Amino acid sequence: MTTDDRYDIDLGEYLRGLAHWWWVIVALAILGAVVGAGSAATHHKTYLATSSVYLGQPTDANGNSISALNTDPRAAIALGTADATLAQVAGQIGRGETASRLRSGVSVFPPPPATKSATAPINIVTIDVRDTKAARAADAANAIAALMVDRLAAYNTGKIALLSRQVAADNRRLAQLTTRSDAAQQALNAIAAGGGAAATRAMASAPYLGIVQSVTSEMQSLLDDKNSAALNLLVARGVEAPAVLTPAAPPASPQPTSLKVDTAVGLLVGLIIGLVAAVVLEWRRREGAAA
Repeated sequence: MTTDDRYDIDLGEYLRGLAHWWWVIVALAILGAVVGAGSAATHHKTYLATSSVYLGQPTDANGNSISALNTDPRAAIALGTADATLAQVAGQIGRGETASRLRSGVSVFPPPPATKSATAPINIVTIDVRDTKAARAADAANAIAALMVDRLAAYNTGKIALLSRQVAADNRRLAQLTTRSDAAQQALNAIAAGGGAAATRAMASAPYLGIVQSVTSEMQSLLDDKNSAALNLLVARGVEAPAVLTPAAPPASPQPTSLKVDTAVGLLVGLIIGLVAAVVLEWRRREGAAA
């Protein structure tokens, strides 16, 4: 059995053969670096605008925390990146903004996980928008934040409306009772100033004294009810309600370019292509020499 000497491999000789094509390897490596640098230089500058949203913490009638859409950041992330949301935001902003551009430029991040040295994170999500225009990026981040707050506030909005009506009704009833008490007190003052027998004045004063006592008792109960509702209203507005925590401002400078990274990647790709090309050229040269 014989072997074809053309397929015997001498690694050292083959490496020396590749060195013959060093200029091909170097040329393609340099070309790759130039292409990578050119790509980074001609790439559109992008601006990053960031807003954040406090999702709120709903409570029940007893003030105990309850689970809702607000308490799961995943719901906010899904809402902030939904196609319907991006389409609505693009329509609000205008100026060439599109849902497809937002789809590639919008990111919504949950709060970082709690650690052993830190308490559980508050329900805060961060909205990042990258765009080729600084003002448009900020407008999009703020529009998404506002839309997120509006859609997550359904429970809280209804609760605030209910508590507001309760406080208003208590205030109206307190005003009525105050008017009634004042009238009874004026009648008592008139009886006391009218003279006459003490027994007669006492008999005449008795109904008005009953009114004052009854009104005073009802007013105290109403005040307790109003104070409780007012406190719950304060909590609903300041703690339970989702809100834009930090609005986005147009960034002053674009994101740093990846010139070094793109150049290095281009150099590496060019080097690999150069090595492959040198292998192919050396193989063809040997084939031609052996023919």
